[in-house]
Amino acid sequence: MAKDKLRPVAGGKSKTGKSNGKIRQALYACLSNRVKESIQNGYYLEAIALEESFMSDRLESYCTHKKYVNRSGLTLGNLLSCLKKNDTDFAEDLRIQLEMWCIGRNNCLHEMAKFEDGEDAEWQTKLKKACDVARDGQSLMRKVDKEHARLRRLAAKS
Repeated sequence: MAKDKLRPVAGGKSKTGKSNGKIRQALYACLSNRVKESIQNGYYLEAIALEESFMSDRLESYCTHKKYVNRSGLTLGNLLSCLKKNDTDFAEDLRIQLEMWCIGRNNCLHEMAKFEDGEDAEWQTKLKKACDVARDGQSLMRKVDKEHARLRRLAAKS
């Protein structure tokens, strides 16, 4: 049985004494730059995967802090379901945008080689859709980060 991973808390330190917050900040900066480069260079599926990683991390952090979940590694869809079921503070319009993005993400990552009977599936059409989803994800990353910060400030006041 796999051991659940524990999330490092921002105030903690790594095994080498580095601040977890600084490590996370550096990773996010690199991830954000890589998303931008991926989109610019046409690597839309890579951008989408990185965007999901970032958004899942922020939502997992919030859900763990609120004690809605007690383990890491949940999918973005699972985390959104958790928020829908348990939380009234998370911006509902953002949650809905994320749910819609997940549908597009799933279509891009899991349907690139598939098509419906009678459909004229063209690669360029699928690639354009992936580009749109990647660009939307880039915008949603910023929104999720701002919402996470807003909710953490709100939690600190109470």
